[in-house]
Amino acid sequence: MSLDTQKLHRLKGKSFDKLYEDHAPKWKEMVEKARDYAQTCVGKDDKVRIGDVVEVIVNAIRIDPTFEKHTNDKALPQKFWVSYFAEYIVDRVYPQPDLKKGAR
Repeated sequence: MSLDTQKLHRLKGKSFDKLYEDHAPKWKEMVEKARDYAQTCVGKDDKVRIGDVVEVIVNAIRIDPTFEKHTNDKALPQKFWVSYFAEYIVDRVYPQPDLKKGAR
C-alpha cells in the first residue's frame, strides 16, 4: 500500500488535492495522531511504518464528515477512495524519498 502515480492522478482528477489543501491542518493533525497511536501498537522498539499510519487513518476517514461530503458531492461511492486519500494525506505529511538512480 503506497501512493503511486496512477492513484495520485485519480485523486487530483476528483479534486482530493483541493480537499486536502482546504483542510490541511485537520489532515496533518490526523496523521500525527495516527502515527502516535500506531507507535503504541507496534511497540517502542519497532519503528512505525507508513502502512501502519495509513491503516489507522483509513478508519478515521471512513467516518469523517468532510471526506463524506466530498465523495457525496462528487458522486464517488467506491470504497477505494478512502484508502487512496489516506495514502495521499500521509504522503503529504511524510513525503517519501525521491528514488533517483544512484541515490543513497
